[in-house]
Amino acid sequence: GSPAQRAGLRTADTIRAIDGKPTRDMSVFEGTRALRGKAGTKVALTIIRGNAAEPHEVVLVREKIAGPIVTSRLIGTTGYLRIVSFRDGVVEELRKQAGDLVKGGAKHLIIDVRRTAEGPLDNGIAAARVFIKSGTLAIKASRGKPETREPVAAGGGDGVIDLPATVLVTTGTSGPGELFVAAMNDNDRAELIGERTLGRAGIQKLVKLPEGRGLWLTYARYLTPKGNPIQGRGLEPDLAVDEPEVEFGAAASDKDPILDAALARVRAKVAA
Repeated sequence: GSPAQRAGLRTADTIRAIDGKPTRDMSVFEGTRALRGKAGTKVALTIIRGNAAEPHEVVLVREKIAGPIVTSRLIGTTGYLRIVSFRDGVVEELRKQAGDLVKGGAKHLIIDVRRTAEGPLDNGIAAARVFIKSGTLAIKASRGKPETREPVAAGGGDGVIDLPATVLVTTGTSGPGELFVAAMNDNDRAELIGERTLGRAGIQKLVKLPEGRGLWLTYARYLTPKGNPIQGRGLEPDLAVDEPEVEFGAAASDKDPILDAALARVRAKVAA
């Protein structure tokens, strides 16, 4: 429902320019600042998709981020949860909507975090607490020689939703989404279906320097509960299924091969 989604932008599109300024030497931090702005103002993007030779010019009207954090529905006896964002409030919404699905007769959950990257990293871990009763949820590794590692564990009151689960992922799954996915997968709470995730689990801060300069510093990073790196590597799905490619300007297909594969997997487990 965002302006970018309505304009047809997709994960892995390359932004070549923002308001005519090339992004080749632009940091992610600078690019993010250039994209953001007051609601109602416009921003012009030059987009390249895949191996296309010609760029596409897209003008977006900025909007205040709104809409639901979590949506849900029943597909037969399978509860489908879509986590749109890991903004504050996601834990309460997950508890409520997952609980409603259980009351509605759900026997299995499919949790969709495809293209979900927004929100604080810690919120991804907090969301995993809804489904994981005990065990390590993540490991925080801080700079130093030797590197210090601090496990983050589930505690009392965690794991209120205990239905079997499947998690859907893509290359757009990033940051808090990856921490949620890693916790679910490493604790054997969910199978992953889809594409390799992006690989962004660094904890960063802006350090002020003289003459109006600053240093954007990664001072720690999160590892999976089993101690494997996420940053720069991403997480590999248990069942690899690619999202369909869509030409720029073409209508999105009604087919959803990743969701279809997950539903087929659930049906096979029920029948076994």
